[in-house]
Amino acid sequence: MSETKMLMIVCAEEHLEQLLGVLEGHHLEGFTELRGLQGAGVHGRRLGTRAFPGSVSLIFSVASAAVAEQVTAELRRYAEACGPEAGLHVYALDADRIV
Repeated sequence: MSETKMLMIVCAEEHLEQLLGVLEGHHLEGFTELRGLQGAGVHGRRLGTRAFPGSVSLIFSVASAAVAEQVTAELRRYAEACGPEAGLHVYALDADRIV
């Protein structure tokens, strides 16, 4: 098991600022965010149109396995509180720095 994790967080765009606050609360100040993405998934389509309004955001961050576990626990609580409308999906992948 890797000691470093890359977190990949997908959310409805309107929840992005709250989720960035979670990362900053755990001192994960290094992240990449992609806004205004479109796609389809288990919660329906988000295509930025009148028929399929909304968009999604994607956040990447790297943290120690211990910090990643703390962050994902808080994100689980957030997802439970918000329900499916948050469109929150969180993935933790082993991350080995190559360069």
